[in-house]
Amino acid sequence: MFKQFLDLYIKPKETWGRLAEEKYTIPQLYAKLVIIFAFIPAVSHFIGFVVFRDYYVSAIKKFLENAEKDPDQPKRTIEYMKVLMAELMDSDITQEFLMMVTIYGFELLKPLVFTVIILFLSPAFGGIKDPEKSFTVAAFALVPSWITGIFYVVNSPISMFMTFLGMFYTFYLIFIGAEKVLRIPSENSKNFQFIIVVVILYLVISGVVGFVETLITYRILGV
Repeated sequence: MFKQFLDLYIKPKETWGRLAEEKYTIPQLYAKLVIIFAFIPAVSHFIGFVVFRDYYVSAIKKFLENAEKDPDQPKRTIEYMKVLMAELMDSDITQEFLMMVTIYGFELLKPLVFTVIILFLSPAFGGIKDPEKSFTVAAFALVPSWITGIFYVVNSPISMFMTFLGMFYTFYLIFIGAEKVLRIPSENSKNFQFIIVVVILYLVISGVVGFVETLITYRILGV
């Protein structure tokens, strides 16, 4: 599994073909893959809030300066950022630890969200309907997104750019895996249409999940 894991991100087309023959179970992938890599963005946020808090405070101050000049900026967002800045300046490590746990919990949910989307859409585009194959594609494809989460340690434009690159490569891997693992036909651009719909549904669901995560964070911060 380790060799295939490394090969996948260097030679995705060839390696997805080999992974298609493997029979990984969902618990096995969670134990050997998901719980390890999903922890990266969570612990990176924690380190950023504790060790590099000054960078976060500075970025939030700039955001609030611009937000106050923007009448369209949601008041709820401004209030949240003010409370977050106050919490960072207060150095309450307990709240930061709870936020890390919350982030980790939602990161652990990501492969399940992707799996449900893939499982739902795959037959509609001529692919197979297999929960374990769908989870295999989701789990392996998410690793680049989790790895780029290390850039959350320091809040900067580079962090956002690397996060975008990680998610872009995740969708690229799903695009290749759709044909090799899920057997979605490549003719007539079916696999391309499949990934477009996956992206749209994921963004919609992520918006809902992100809203719930924000509400939980509000509770942690005592808003």
